[in-house]
Amino acid sequence: MHVTSLSAHRPLAVTALVVAGATVLAGCSAPAPEESSPGQSRLFDQSIADLLPDAIAEAGEIRVASGPGYPPILDLADDGVTLSGSQPEEVRLIGEVLGVEIVFEDIKFDALFPALESERVDMAAASLGITAERLETVDFVSDFQGGTTLLVPDGNPEDISIETLCGHTAGVLKGSTEEVLTIPEWNAACLETGEPAIDVQTFPTAADAVLALSSGRVEATVSALPPAVYQASQSDGAMEALDENYKPSPWGLAFPKGSELPDAVAAALQKLMDEGVYVENLERFGVEVGAIETAEIYTDPSQAEH
Repeated sequence: MHVTSLSAHRPLAVTALVVAGATVLAGCSAPAPEESSPGQSRLFDQSIADLLPDAIAEAGEIRVASGPGYPPILDLADDGVTLSGSQPEEVRLIGEVLGVEIVFEDIKFDALFPALESERVDMAAASLGITAERLETVDFVSDFQGGTTLLVPDGNPEDISIETLCGHTAGVLKGSTEEVLTIPEWNAACLETGEPAIDVQTFPTAADAVLALSSGRVEATVSALPPAVYQASQSDGAMEALDENYKPSPWGLAFPKGSELPDAVAAALQKLMDEGVYVENLERFGVEVGAIETAEIYTDPSQAEH
């Protein structure tokens, strides 16, 4: 398949990512405020904590929907129980700046948005792409930049690329941006050129999609770039991530529509960015390729690229 709109988004070669230990990054490098109490993180900032909604400040905690299954961004620590990965650790750091406890609730991907809309949780941290469709029902604070690539068997025996995926079998995470937006766009391009559509198989977790690839049930998986490169690095040479990044776009932390919490979270995240703690966290998990410089609040669909 030749689709000029796809090839325009190829990046330069991406350096292979190496996952680091899932260590909680408590108080990395920020100077301690003079008024900090003995049990308070050195990252705590009272002026930013003052931005918290009253109910959350009084409760002293932020309830966060998240869960493992998208390493190294969303994973389990070495104990096999504690939620870790670059984004949960980032959220814990935000909690340190705000002086509140982060309470994670393990909520499956397809139940995240109902949990936000019902205000069962205050926030979601689940590698969520910021899209116009999602901004109809939730708000975001940007914390990362993603983009789409393919994970294929080592050597790419089928010689698959984003431009030649028509007619091939591809696995994808159910409910992901890749399933909902990217693949339909690619399939439309396939049909326009008279080629067969991509044979899409959805899976409840990214790990399930990778297992399908390793067992030959699919010929490629369609995934965000950082997790794909991570999976390749963990496969003992059995898989490789293509050196393509289709439409890099912002990802973010999601909030119930109209929530007052994004102001505090964006300010806390920006402090982590400005002091270098944010990128140190990404580097520990090998996903610094997705680093951004500004934590922006998204509330209107017109702000999204998609």
